Amino acid sequence: MGASANNSLPEPFPEETIVSLLEAIGLGRPAFIKPLTVTAAFHIIYVLTYPRDAIAHRLRPDSLPSDPSSGVDLILRISGDHVPRIKTENETAILTWLRENTSIPVPDVVAFDVTTANILGHEYQITNRCPGEAISDIYDTLSPTQLDSILLQLMHMLAELHQHPFTEIGGLSFSPDNTTTTTVGPMLDEHFWFICDIPHYFPPTETFTSLNYSGPFATFTAYVTAAVNSYVHVASIHPSLQAPLHPFLPRIAAFLAALPNHASTLNTTPIYLAHKDLHFANILYDTATDRITAILDWEFAGTVPYPQWDPVRAFLWNAKPGKESFDEKYRLRDRFWELCHENGKGFLAETAFGNELQESAHLVRNSLRGITTNVPKELHPEAVEKWFKDLETGLQAFGV
Repeated sequence: MGASANNSLPEPFPEETIVSLLEAIGLGRPAFIKPLTVTAAFHIIYVLTYPRDAIAHRLRPDSLPSDPSSGVDLILRISGDHVPRIKTENETAILTWLRENTSIPVPDVVAFDVTTANILGHEYQITNRCPGEAISDIYDTLSPTQLDSILLQLMHMLAELHQHPFTEIGGLSFSPDNTTTTTVGPMLDEHFWFICDIPHYFPPTETFTSLNYSGPFATFTAYVTAAVNSYVHVASIHPSLQAPLHPFLPRIAAFLAALPNHASTLNTTPIYLAHKDLHFANILYDTATDRITAILDWEFAGTVPYPQWDPVRAFLWNAKPGKESFDEKYRLRDRFWELCHENGKGFLAETAFGNELQESAHLVRNSLRGITTNVPKELHPEAVEKWFKDLETGLQAFGV
């Protein structure tokens, strides 16, 4: 089945095609196959229901229902044509790492393929279906006591991630000869140029690799350098960017040349694994047990300089539109930091860059990201002036 011309998601698959895949990978025919109607930008989803005894050997005991007569639901996610290999491998490797190194509740990976060399012709991932409800769906029913409990549980999960610093910036991948051994691999960012967008904005010579930086990066300066170089490349070939960014190009080149001279100051930020999109639609919660039951959607997670752990300020957003939701998010964030300090986890609130030069290098990178990924698409015109001001501020801090 080919991808849809409109959004690069696969068209629905015949049930027997899905069964053929499941039989080919040893899962066998499920009792039921049901398309899951959700808004997902990067994949289509099917729920596969198996008798408990037929699938128990593929799951951890704590992932199985307590009732032996209950069926077990698996989630099959079939990827669209957005990112080659990296997204599926990144999320699968991160889920594997989290299961092996933390107590953070995440889905079990039952099967996956990071290639298109399968019956579906698409990358896919199969996990167990975790219990609980998305907090965004039940947010208005939660009491202050329940919200505090949720915040405390998230505090302990983030503190647990802080017990595992990394030495490189990137995503996670598997060792070439072992799909159970994880290592830091290429970075994946939701602001990358995806394969489906490239033909609409760039000449046919451009590819996912030529337009996006990769990694992993051993230092903050290497990460900033690679990102800025990729943005400059985009600016050099897209007509909407050439005139407004042309006056800045010599100064950006001088900025890149200056970065190695400040390496000892810049390369001090700690690196941790971060979800990067930890809003309440990605967090499942069981009201009966007062427990977070799963953190979902790690596909764009990665090891990041800690001040960039929440790049789009999604943390604790209830996924509802409007100013009231925005204000509620920041009220809850203030309460979260308060609880962190009360419980000896104040280090979680120390998210600022360690010095002015780090923040200025971030301003240069982030403002160029905003300009070069949004102006060609005519998105967020209200933010363009601020991005150019931030670019100016960041360059001035480096004396260029």
